[in-house]
Amino acid sequence: MSCETSNQQLKVIVLAAGKGTRFKSKKPKVLHEILGKPMLFYVSLSAKWTNPKEIIYVVGHGKEQVKNYINCDGCSFVEQEQQLGTGHAVSLAKKHFENFDGLVLILNGDAPLIKGETLKNAVKYMEALIRYEGADASNFRGYRNEKVAGVVITAKVPNPYGYGRIIKDGSHIIQKIVEEKDATPQEKMINEVNSGIYIFYAPYLAKALDKLENNNAQGEYYLTDVVEILKEEGKDVYALEIPDYTEILGVNDRWELARAENILKTQFMHFWAINGVTFHNPDSIWIEFDVDLSPDVEIFQNTMLQGKTEIGEGTVIGANCIIRNSKIGKNVTILPNSIVEDSVIEDNTVVGPFARLRNNTVIKEGANIGNFVEVKNSTVGEKTNAKHLTYIGDAQIGKNVNIGAGTITCNYDGYRKHKTVIEDNAFIGSDTMLVAPVVIGKGAITGSGSVITKDVPENALAIERNQMKIIEGYREKMEKKYKKEEKS
Repeated sequence: MSCETSNQQLKVIVLAAGKGTRFKSKKPKVLHEILGKPMLFYVSLSAKWTNPKEIIYVVGHGKEQVKNYINCDGCSFVEQEQQLGTGHAVSLAKKHFENFDGLVLILNGDAPLIKGETLKNAVKYMEALIRYEGADASNFRGYRNEKVAGVVITAKVPNPYGYGRIIKDGSHIIQKIVEEKDATPQEKMINEVNSGIYIFYAPYLAKALDKLENNNAQGEYYLTDVVEILKEEGKDVYALEIPDYTEILGVNDRWELARAENILKTQFMHFWAINGVTFHNPDSIWIEFDVDLSPDVEIFQNTMLQGKTEIGEGTVIGANCIIRNSKIGKNVTILPNSIVEDSVIEDNTVVGPFARLRNNTVIKEGANIGNFVEVKNSTVGEKTNAKHLTYIGDAQIGKNVNIGAGTITCNYDGYRKHKTVIEDNAFIGSDTMLVAPVVIGKGAITGSGSVITKDVPENALAIERNQMKIIEGYREKMEKKYKKEEKS
């Protein structure tokens, strides 16, 4: 986001009151997620690029949920109880700008693909049109061209069906915006369409809103009518055509949500690819907004990177992995089909395949967590190995420890969790049960198949096994018994 000081000549209105009927959901439409963030997050982020003096959210359906999500200092809210159109929504916000000598940028909360840079450039374009010189930063005393009333962001789309068509006079000045249902056959051939993103000079907008009427089949007040009202008053509204039409795509149902998500994911991956990340079969990879990748990271197919995940330089993530809210160090190898959640993996470690790390686990540098090993809420020390079929829960494990296959830390007694401590250089034999709370001292060894219920001193050997019995000729006896039963 831009770090410039606030633009005191700009306010932003975000329309976020829609029910989203076509979503068939109780959740407010603007809170449906794209790559781990609500649609409204992306719109708000882009709006902040313009560094406005104020952002006003028009809320309605699910208003408390929307307010709770936004939860920002310096934001204002206007409630639209009845859905009477975009013009009505902006009219409700008029008290925030009717005495404001500046610009008003209007955005739809369900248009998550618009870029902040595009909005920032549109504001600059509007300022250039009105020739604001900036001699007085507190108002628009430098306003020179009184005919200029606004700017509408437009784009040429491959299929304009359903969009309002932009009718111009041969220049960049808009004559009117014609909705699909009202367009003539000739007008329907126009593929430059209305994005629903507007910038108006606030005093002109306030007066035009007072003249809006709802003489239409829907009985709604349309913001597009403001353009024609201003035209009748001798004011000009300009079209600013942007080259990438996908920026203006709105989201009206779940299929359009999926389309927007795919577009945004591709943009994220393109950004990371040109910054040194390799993606294998990128269409199959999922990567969310908060993910941070370093150069020379390599990611294979069907991998999901979610939440606040960081991956260090030179790390390789194998196929079919899920990594969520985790920090992965440098030169780590995560082998296929592994899951890492809310954990830290330090440099030069190997995890997987089919490993699971979760609940604040920390794997120290050079450790190896292998096949079908689960680690929960534990710290595994440097160069420690747990390579096969092991469960480590609520444990503190030192460095250079070897944990044999089938080892289990028995951390739960039915009422509460208990801690297992394994100190440096210990050797845990295969199929050992460590019944917590228990401490295995430095250099201690546990015999395979043991159930360890007491602390083991440093350098000691702990073995717990029943005495082995051998019954000679047992197989022959069993065969005779079964044959006898079959005859009877």
